[in-house]
Amino acid sequence: MLIRKLKEEEREAYRKLSRYAFETSNNTYENLVMPGKSRPMDQFYGAFEKELLVAASGVVPFDVKIRSSVFKMGGIDGVASKPEYRNRGIVREILVKIFQDLYENQFPISILYPFKVAFYEMLGYKLVDEAVLYQFEISDIICKKTNYHMKEVERINDDIRNVYQQSTENYDYIGLRTEMQWKRHYKNNYKFICYNGDQPEGYVIIYFPKDNGNWLEDLRQTIIIREILWLNHTAKQAIFNFLWSHRDQRRYIAGVFPLNENIIDHLKTPRVKARKIVDNSLLRIIDVKSVLIGLKYPVDDFNIIIQIHDKFCNWNNG
Repeated sequence: MLIRKLKEEEREAYRKLSRYAFETSNNTYENLVMPGKSRPMDQFYGAFEKELLVAASGVVPFDVKIRSSVFKMGGIDGVASKPEYRNRGIVREILVKIFQDLYENQFPISILYPFKVAFYEMLGYKLVDEAVLYQFEISDIICKKTNYHMKEVERINDDIRNVYQQSTENYDYIGLRTEMQWKRHYKNNYKFICYNGDQPEGYVIIYFPKDNGNWLEDLRQTIIIREILWLNHTAKQAIFNFLWSHRDQRRYIAGVFPLNENIIDHLKTPRVKARKIVDNSLLRIIDVKSVLIGLKYPVDDFNIIIQIHDKFCNWNNG
């Protein structure tokens, strides 16, 4: 089995592989669009049996913040394989090849959003981020008047970027977004900024699902929060007031919030239709030495002895 980076002329082959793995409801290989033309194919690794692409995975370069230090990170995405080649360890071999290249290119960390936590734990990934998914009735939101106001914008602007930077300052595992990443993830959503006078204090990005899905009930009656952030409690209240104003438009609001974020106190009854803890992201250290050197510590002068056994990244052993 040959494992290597994909070439531009293999984009269509990967698209077919990806469509079968992630979009089987389409029941066709027509109108394949993912990955888009702007995504370089050398960000994908494939396993080939002779000339046939049987499995593949993408890796996206990011910068990520951990304890105020910034590290280069390889984000794993688009892991797919043909059904007749599954359960043979092929995806594992692709990821091991990615680990090797990440190490050689000085990417000491890898992060992914898993379809199956147990599989990636076997490869050294560990859960570092959990969140809570809420779906609740819009009419249950407690509306309290504030002197803040909301304003719609058509594009991601500096006010949104500044709120994002300030509100995530004390969080770990936060990716430093590029302009392309902002556009790719949020260009087709409705964006509203919360202002105190001319000062941005929060924002919410939402969309209106057209079809029901299998991850939440009554999606056609639901507004989905794509992202929501605030810098103070007044901004939080103003944003919830804004969401409450949609009570005659749709019945439910759904969104993912940090585990420590209090949502229930903003609801009257509350009639929570769905609440569940979701596994958000897994992290793997590719280069232990580089991470230990790059981290910031509360004291400068100390000694620590650790022993590492890494089955898939043997340069860490010792």
